Amino acid sequence: MYMMLTRVEDAFRKLKSNLGLRPNRHHKEKRADGHINITILAYHLLHAIEFTLRNKAINTTWASIKRVLTSHTYSTITLPTVDGPVINLRKAGIPESIHQQIYDKLGVNYSNLPVAKTIA
Repeated sequence: MYMMLTRVEDAFRKLKSNLGLRPNRHHKEKRADGHINITILAYHLLHAIEFTLRNKAINTTWASIKRVLTSHTYSTITLPTVDGPVINLRKAGIPESIHQQIYDKLGVNYSNLPVAKTIA
C-alpha cells in the first residue's frame, strides 16, 4: 500500500509539472473542478500506460518513456502545385527500434498516427 501511495504521489507530481497544471489559481469553482478533472483523467491515462508497459516487462518511468518518444519526430513535406497553392503534409517519421518497442507493447501502429494536411 505504501509503494502504491508513493507511486501515485510521484505520478501526480510529474503529471502536474509536465502538463503545466500547477498551481491551481482558479477563482471560480467550475474552473477549479475542471482543473481537478483533467488532472485525474491525465493520471488515469498515465497509470494505464505504465501498467500496460509493466505487464509487458518494460519497467521504466513515465519521464523515461516521454523522453524516449520525444525523439520520434514529425516532418512537414511541402508540395507546390502548378495552380499556385502549396500543400503541406505533416507526418510522423519512421520510428527507431526503441520507439517501435514501446509502440508494440502499447498496441500503437505508428503508420496510423495522424497526418495533417493543409493547403496554403
